[in-house]
Amino acid sequence: MSKKILLFLSLLMNIVVFSQEKDTLQTAQENPDTSIFKGGFSEPIDRMWELREPYKRGTFSLKAHRPNYIILSRYSSLPNRQPVSLNANREVPEYKNFQNIEAKFQVSLKAKVLQGAFWNKGDLWVGFTQQSFWQVYNGKMSRPFRETNYEPELMFIYPLNLTAGKFRIKMAGISVNHQSNGKEELLSRSWNRLILMTAFEWGDFAITNKLWQRFTEKGDDDDNPSIEEYVGRTEFTIGYTRKKHIFSLVLRNNLNIKHNRGFAEFS
Repeated sequence: MSKKILLFLSLLMNIVVFSQEKDTLQTAQENPDTSIFKGGFSEPIDRMWELREPYKRGTFSLKAHRPNYIILSRYSSLPNRQPVSLNANREVPEYKNFQNIEAKFQVSLKAKVLQGAFWNKGDLWVGFTQQSFWQVYNGKMSRPFRETNYEPELMFIYPLNLTAGKFRIKMAGISVNHQSNGKEELLSRSWNRLILMTAFEWGDFAITNKLWQRFTEKGDDDDNPSIEEYVGRTEFTIGYTRKKHIFSLVLRNNLNIKHNRGFAEFS
């Protein structure tokens, strides 16, 4: 199933890249600058998902999905030198002497492939995110990539306009998400999720919540048994912008009271 999902989403992304060669000059003339820095950060969710005019840019126009960044040097106190799957049938990889200092980068893009799907509302998007950990300073090991993860997804976003004072619900959505390290079967680490999402604004804050359910895989097909106990089952992203500076807080939790695990990242 995961291979079929990955193939389908890859084909959609190829269509997006090919169609990006359309007349971008005409698009720029017909649509105002929708940069989040244009005139501050008002209505960030409308801009991010092109929920209404004048932010709509039509279909097959690439834009940032998740943050795109390069970290030239990061320190990890305990890098995973021998990742092991909980699936007993998966091969145990060779121990590798990875360094604690490495580079990290992420590339994340999305494009709308269908606009106004239901009653002239609701858009279909495809997205792709690649995150890599590069042992660029590890000359003894010929500077390998310690880990690279690929995450294509298909998303349906429906605009909402529900308000209560400063609290505004802006959209709801659903997505099919595949995440994989792109390696062969015995070393493969992949899983598939159905994600429900909603986004709202409260004053100057933009907040996105995701709640997901993993697609069940049985026996040898399961690369990551119990991965949701570690990666989590829900995520909150809180964003705030001051002039041209964006601050964000990401919170994840596995929603397991007995064996609770969480994740927090501020940037």
